[in-house]
Amino acid sequence: MKRRIRAPVPLPPSLPLSLAEAAIDADTRLRYRLIHDHLKKAIALGRVSPGLVLVEGPVAQIFGTSRVPVRKAFEMLHAGGLLHTFEGRGYLVAHPDGSVAEPLRAPLSEVTLGLDEAPVALALPSNSERIYHALEAAVSIGIAFGHFRIDESVAAEAFGVSRSTVREALNRLRDLGLIEKSAYSHWLAGPLTARAVAQDYELRMLLEPAALRASQPLLAHDVLTHAYAEIEGAIRDPDSIDADGLQRLETTLHVDCLQYAHNKKLLRTIGHAHMPLTVNHAFHNAFNLHPDVATLTEHRAILRHLLDNDVDAATAALGGHLRAAQERTLKRLKVLAVLPEPDLPKYMQRIA
Repeated sequence: MKRRIRAPVPLPPSLPLSLAEAAIDADTRLRYRLIHDHLKKAIALGRVSPGLVLVEGPVAQIFGTSRVPVRKAFEMLHAGGLLHTFEGRGYLVAHPDGSVAEPLRAPLSEVTLGLDEAPVALALPSNSERIYHALEAAVSIGIAFGHFRIDESVAAEAFGVSRSTVREALNRLRDLGLIEKSAYSHWLAGPLTARAVAQDYELRMLLEPAALRASQPLLAHDVLTHAYAEIEGAIRDPDSIDADGLQRLETTLHVDCLQYAHNKKLLRTIGHAHMPLTVNHAFHNAFNLHPDVATLTEHRAILRHLLDNDVDAATAALGGHLRAAQERTLKRLKVLAVLPEPDLPKYMQRIA
């Protein structure tokens, strides 16, 4: 079992992984996330028979990839309560209520995996998508240590892509509020201040409860049931939830549960205030941390109220969760402030 790091246990004196190395893993990370999302959707919608035995080799062939990302996707689905281990090889697909089903051994194909069509080598995204996660990781950590200019040319050379590809990825980071473009067309990142974090949370505390209230009548009960079961599994074993797993839980609550609000300007404004979510993901990823139980129980309370059709209690609980999350994020910012600056990629150039 992984060791959990909690305050006041001191954190490492420097980041354990060079952010430049993130680009090496970008393709693998995209693959296991895509496999996970394909299977999660199919299982949640009841397209996969409970008890179906999933093994790495055949699934890897279906998705046109190696076994490594399939293994990671299986581990994530297991952590979310969608798959169970058993005495045989592989994993069993869980019942909709999360219980263990009898093993069902059948040939694995696009049909038995509940896929609408063959994934065709995962339909991997553009080069900008492939480098996006590396850029996001570098910027999310870097802004906690100062003010930086991102050099498109140097980034293009580092990733072996065109400047337009880098620009496309940087535009996505700008949409998240992580970076901005100056009057001279320079990409600027940071510095991340306590004031900026507080302002983002203040905006979210005002707008997210309103978006949840507007979205609640259209939230499918089976989707909420699945989200609740996933949170329950995380609470039972928080050490099984890594940074990516926590980000998925956050996305379920703060994006998926709000997406049915009719006011799209409202949703875009909320999306522009999600910088703390991205920074928290980078923080957990850099130090291999797992979510604290308080965060998970707050999520569970909101989902429970939604399942009970008590929108007043759900929005009140969401507001309380955001206030507590703000306090936790500001504490993490203080921790980062006392650490030595990490080795950032050359395309991130400090501004004096």
